Amino acid sequence: MNGLSDDALNEKLAGVQLALFELIWPAFTWIIGIYAAADSQKCFIHIQADEAPSDTEWDDCVRLLNEIFASAVENSKLRLEAVCNGTPPAGAFKEIMSQAIFELIARDVAPWRLHAGR
Repeated sequence: MNGLSDDALNEKLAGVQLALFELIWPAFTWIIGIYAAADSQKCFIHIQADEAPSDTEWDDCVRLLNEIFASAVENSKLRLEAVCNGTPPAGAFKEIMSQAIFELIARDVAPWRLHAGR
């Protein structure tokens, strides 16, 4: 992965994680992990799921991911590419949302969500 885009992704990670916490994690309960990597032209998102989403759910999820990442990297030509399957990705991906990360964020910004679990 290209260091420049990876650095840009790292700079935006906290905002991206908060958006995933607020928008993606509670809406798509089939997601068990979200991972990201970047090169000079694309941001790669790998969704680990415990079951395959319906076409409608996947389209909705990708639309929201595109909106989140477009806001995070505005004025960039970086495009989003997302895939979904039941295993974690191989390679240089960073885990950007999981149950453990959800719990860390919830403790700080929304402790009432810990009781709901998502």
